[in-house]
Amino acid sequence: MLRTRIRAGPLAGFVLSVLFAALFAVLCVGELLIPSLAPEMGEPAPLTLRVPYGPRIVRDTHDGSFTLSYEHARVIVPRGTVLSEHNEDHDAAMAYETVRRMRQPGLGARVASTYVIYLIVCLMLTVYLRRFGQNRVRLLRTQVGMFVLMTGSLIVAKLLLLFTALPEFWMPVAALPLWVAIAFDRRTAFLVEVGVAFIAASLLRFDVVLLSVLLVRGIAATMFFFKRKGSRQLLVAGSLAGLAGAIGFVALTVLFEGGFDLVADLKRWLGSNVLACIGGGLIVGVLGRGLREPAERAMGHVPRDKLLDLTDLEQPLLKKMAAEAPGSWEHARAMANLAEASAAAIGADALLTRVGAYYHDLGKTVQPKYFIENLAPGERSPHEDLDPEVSADAIMAHVVMGTKILREGNIPEPVVEFAYTHHGTQVVEYFWHKCVEQGNPKDLTQEHFRYPGMKPQTKETAILMLVDSIEAASRTIWPPEHKKFEEMIQRVMFSKLASGQLDQSGLTIEDLRIMTSRMASTLVNMYHGRIKYPWQRESDRAGHTPAPPTATPRPTTPTPVPPSGAVGRDGSAAPPPASTARGAAAAAPAVRDDAGGATKDESPAESVRTPKKTH
Repeated sequence: MLRTRIRAGPLAGFVLSVLFAALFAVLCVGELLIPSLAPEMGEPAPLTLRVPYGPRIVRDTHDGSFTLSYEHARVIVPRGTVLSEHNEDHDAAMAYETVRRMRQPGLGARVASTYVIYLIVCLMLTVYLRRFGQNRVRLLRTQVGMFVLMTGSLIVAKLLLLFTALPEFWMPVAALPLWVAIAFDRRTAFLVEVGVAFIAASLLRFDVVLLSVLLVRGIAATMFFFKRKGSRQLLVAGSLAGLAGAIGFVALTVLFEGGFDLVADLKRWLGSNVLACIGGGLIVGVLGRGLREPAERAMGHVPRDKLLDLTDLEQPLLKKMAAEAPGSWEHARAMANLAEASAAAIGADALLTRVGAYYHDLGKTVQPKYFIENLAPGERSPHEDLDPEVSADAIMAHVVMGTKILREGNIPEPVVEFAYTHHGTQVVEYFWHKCVEQGNPKDLTQEHFRYPGMKPQTKETAILMLVDSIEAASRTIWPPEHKKFEEMIQRVMFSKLASGQLDQSGLTIEDLRIMTSRMASTLVNMYHGRIKYPWQRESDRAGHTPAPPTATPRPTTPTPVPPSGAVGRDGSAAPPPASTARGAAAAAPAVRDDAGGATKDESPAESVRTPKKTH
C-alpha cells in the first residue's frame, strides 16, 4: 500500500510543542542568563535597553498627589550608550533591567512560567493544525517548517530589540502568516499570526500596544492579499497592512492617553512610531516577496516558479511519456485543461492541479500496451491471454511505477501525490467481475483487485480523480449539450461519494456544485459543433459516405456492460452516462474495452474506439 508523507499525530504535535516552546523561552530570556550582558552604571550598555509601554504612577512635587499616566515616548537606551545616574531614562532602564533579571531568587520561576505560556500557545497551534486544518497542514514536514519559520521571525525581532534603537513596531513577523496564506489558506494564517504576534510581544514584557499592532498588521496582510499569481500583490498587501497598523496604533494611543501629536511623532523620523508601523508593513511585503520561494519550500509547498518549470513540454519525463505512451499523454493533456478550470473555480491551486494532471499517469510508460489508448488500430491486447488477477495487477502497477519514477526524477512530493491518489482505493471492477464470472477458481477477494494507493488528501488530487473519469465519459455524450454533461458529471461525482473516495479530500458540497457547472460549460465548449465544409456537403449530396458528426466522432455500436453496470477506465464500476453515441445508451452505456476487457480510468463508459480501457 502506497503512503503519503508523514502526518503529525498527537505525539508528534506534543514533541514539537515541547521543543519549540523551550526554544522560544531561551530566545525570550537568553540574554538574562549571561552575566556579561548585564548593564552597569558608568559603563556602555552591552545591549539596547527598553522599557515597555505601560502605566506609570507619577507624583506631583508641589502638592504631593499621585496620578496614573501612560508614557508615550518609550524609553530606549541604544546599545553602546554610557549609562549615567543623572539621566532619567537611564535610571528607568536600569530599574526595569534589575527587576527583569531578578538578581534576587525568582529568575528560575519566571523562566518556567514563560515556558509554560509558550507551551500552551504551541499546543493550541499544533492541535488546530492536526484536527481542523486542511490535510496539507497536517503533514509533519509542514508543521516543522512552519515552526522553523516562526523561530526565524522571532530571532529577527529579538535582534532588532537588542541591537538597534529602532521602535519595536519595525518587527516584520507578519511575513510568516502571509507565506502561510499563499501556500495554504487564510484561516490557518490567522491562527499562526495570533501565535507569532503573542510570542513577539512577550519579548517586550507582553506590551499590549505592540501586540495589538502586530495582530492588526498581520491579519490585514493576509486579508489584502488576493492573488497568488502576482508577486507585486505582496508589496501592496504589506503596504496596506502597515497603514492599518499605524491607524490602530494612533487609535490605541488616543484611547490610553486622550490624544496624539502626529506631527511631533513624525518629526522623530526613524524614531517615529507611526513610521515604524508603516515601515514594518513595507518590510513584510518585501520579505514576503523576496523569501517566498524558500519559505514555501520549508513548509513543503511547491513554489509557483517550480510548477511553471514542470509544465515545460521539454521536461524529460513529459518527453518520455509523449514518446512511449502517446495515447496516455494526450489524455493527460485533455485532463489538464478541465482540471485546471475546475480548481480555479473553487479557489484551489489551479497550477498544481494542471501539473499533477500532466504527471499522474507516467507509470503507463512501463507497459504502455496494457492500456487501450496506446494500442494501434486493430492491435491485439495482451489482456486476452491473461487471467483476470494478472491483468488487474498489470493495470494497478502503473500507480506504483509512476510514483517510483516521479520520486527518482526528483519531482516534488505534492506532484507525486497525484500519481498514487488519482485512483484512490477503488477496485478494478471489470477484472473482479470477470474473475467472479469464471467461478473465482483461486478464491480471491476484492482486496486482490484494489488499487494500492490512497484516497485523495487534498482538493487538487480529488479534482483530478473526478476529472479522470469525467473527461473519459464526456466522449460518450451526444449531442454535446450542457444538461447532458451535467447529468453525467453528477453521476460520476455521486459514485465517488458513495464509495468514500472523497471523504478525506476537503471538498464541500458547494465545491462539487460549482465544479459541475464549470466542467459542463468547459465540455460544451470543447465539443462545440462546426459548419461543414463545401466538399463535405457535396459528398453528402452525392451519396458518398457521410461525414462524421460536426463535434466528435462517437462509437456506433456499444458493447454490453458487465453485470454491475458501466465499467470505468480503471476497471471500477461507474454510473452510466446520460446519453451515448447515436442513442445507443438507452439500451446499455458504451464501454471501452482494452482489447481484452481491461478498462481505463474510472469513468462511466468511455470511448471513441471501443468500450472501456484500463488504467
